[in-house]
Amino acid sequence: MTGLHGVPALGPWALGASLYTPATRSDLLWLGTGRYPALTSVIYCTEDAVREDHLPGALANLARTLPLLPPPGVGPVRLIRARNPQVFARLLTLDLRGISGFVLPKIHAGNLSAYLDVLAASATPGMPVLLTLETHEALSEVHMTQLRDRILALGHGPQVAGLRIGGNDLMHALGVRRTPGRTLYEGPLERVIGMLVGVFRPHGFTLSSPVYEVFEDLSTLAREVEQDLEYGLCGKTIIHPAQLDTVLQGYRVSEADLAEAHAILAPDAPAVFRMNGRMCEPATHTRWAAGILARAERYGLLERQRHEALHF
Repeated sequence: MTGLHGVPALGPWALGASLYTPATRSDLLWLGTGRYPALTSVIYCTEDAVREDHLPGALANLARTLPLLPPPGVGPVRLIRARNPQVFARLLTLDLRGISGFVLPKIHAGNLSAYLDVLAASATPGMPVLLTLETHEALSEVHMTQLRDRILALGHGPQVAGLRIGGNDLMHALGVRRTPGRTLYEGPLERVIGMLVGVFRPHGFTLSSPVYEVFEDLSTLAREVEQDLEYGLCGKTIIHPAQLDTVLQGYRVSEADLAEAHAILAPDAPAVFRMNGRMCEPATHTRWAAGILARAERYGLLERQRHEALHF
């Protein structure tokens, strides 16, 4: 599937678990090809993960690595996080044949054009971008509505492959930090997530979920992934490979949900019907059903639970 100007498109579920890695690392090629076979996407970061004085080395490292990468479709989805519009312009001059898109940091209505004008003037103007919502503007429904309307008014909707929610930066704006053992939805960002979903999702945009930085607490991560799905978020940032399997397991689909999705999308489906003890209504459940099919195709089905006899 291709997007603008023949550049491969990024579907809503293409990113899965996204591992951020500083672009200064010596193993960028390995990370982008097969170090973690189950890894769905990797983001080479030139922004917060790289000190200012290390930026020249990060850019030189990318320039050496990028020509060695295989084409998209081989290995994980590979993206680059730009530091600012000036660095973005430099990155766009590199060999991007193995790159599927860019992550743009700290986006709001006031700086969107600074990035997209640079992209439009490059040799790859159709490259997909993911916009990161992580400034104080992302806490305001007014500012986020302005950003959404600007994206649509300027015709950039098809090029914006998704919106990434920067949880730690938003927590920083509030002067707080995540409490270990509590999910994103059990703290001050719950209202923000709900607002962002309401502003962007009805207009066709997908949003991905922030990282849970307590990477040894996989039980809380599993609960959070389940809640992400309830809010309609697609994809999750991870900061450690230990989190990978938990996220991917959470994206698997139950056989019951898959059966309902097929029934809802069937051409001859009744207007309203009962299945697995709940009401199914194609007029209101088709988007959910399409998402279930996409998840099942990419991440598979949950294993059937084994039932054992209860002995006393």
